[in-house]
Amino acid sequence: MTHRLLRWLPWLLSAALLVGVIRLVPINEVAAALRQLRPAEIAALMVANGVVLLAITARWALLLRGQGYDVPFTALFGYRLAVFGLSYFTPGPHVGGEPLQLLLVEREHGVPRSVALAAVALDKAIEFGVNFTLLLLGIAAVLRWRIVPADAARQMLGLVAALLAVPVLYVAATAAGRFPAARLAHRLAHAPLLRPLAARLSAATAVIEAGERQIGAFYQRAPVAFAAALGVTLIGWLALVGEFWLMIHFLGLDLTLPQLVTALTAARLSILLLLPAGLGALEMSQAMAFGALGLDPGVGIAAGLLIRARDTLLAGFGLWWGGRRLARGRVKRQVMSDE
Repeated sequence: MTHRLLRWLPWLLSAALLVGVIRLVPINEVAAALRQLRPAEIAALMVANGVVLLAITARWALLLRGQGYDVPFTALFGYRLAVFGLSYFTPGPHVGGEPLQLLLVEREHGVPRSVALAAVALDKAIEFGVNFTLLLLGIAAVLRWRIVPADAARQMLGLVAALLAVPVLYVAATAAGRFPAARLAHRLAHAPLLRPLAARLSAATAVIEAGERQIGAFYQRAPVAFAAALGVTLIGWLALVGEFWLMIHFLGLDLTLPQLVTALTAARLSILLLLPAGLGALEMSQAMAFGALGLDPGVGIAAGLLIRARDTLLAGFGLWWGGRRLARGRVKRQVMSDE
């Protein structure tokens, strides 16, 4: 019973947040804001989001290429959507699809598991490092502009700083040859409670250590690729900011810089919550942020719904495409084994 309750708890919390949003702002106000959108404006938002997706895919491609594996960009783009789809519908929209990310490049392109693991680890470290750094700057700006109570802003600042420390310390440790994930896996493999899984954990430890050795060597062998991966991540963020500003502009409001930073920071913080797809949290964050700024909360909720519709379509397509790719790969391997 307790296990079942915990499994459904994220969805119950999301439902409660959605009910709160509906009670906060009349639906007709949100609908009125959405009706302002024209087909050309929706197309412009799609182009801006396409730049974000291309930048994210380019980062992964650069990290693989820096290790000597040139996987076709179009294939990686599809894999990225499949990974996003798997992550999006699990608690915590930023993580969850990494095993699929490893599997696809390993099975479909012959990338060694240790190399694929190193690329994924670096990919997530850069993503989280840049995201949390920009969130810190956003919260610091909100604190300076005194848009939200100082105590709340300082608490958010401390939380994001602690989260930022994780990818930064991990990258620093692996670059210095300390291999923190391999050490943790080694301890788990020798834990008395996990003795039945000792053989599997030992095998996993060997792969993790090989992957972390690849990470350590990456900085010496391909510093240009690492710098380029950071650069395209920042380009993706610029496209994300531009897309958000355009979205609000098309909904009838022109945000000042403080307003833009506040609303976008609130949106990015909301999806850090361990809720599937950030459901309810994103909409509530925008309603509260726009209300605190003295703006129409209906526009904020409309923006949240647009973001959700976009991400749900992309995630659904990614899961469909990834499923077809895996099924095709299974059929191909079966034919080869029969021959």
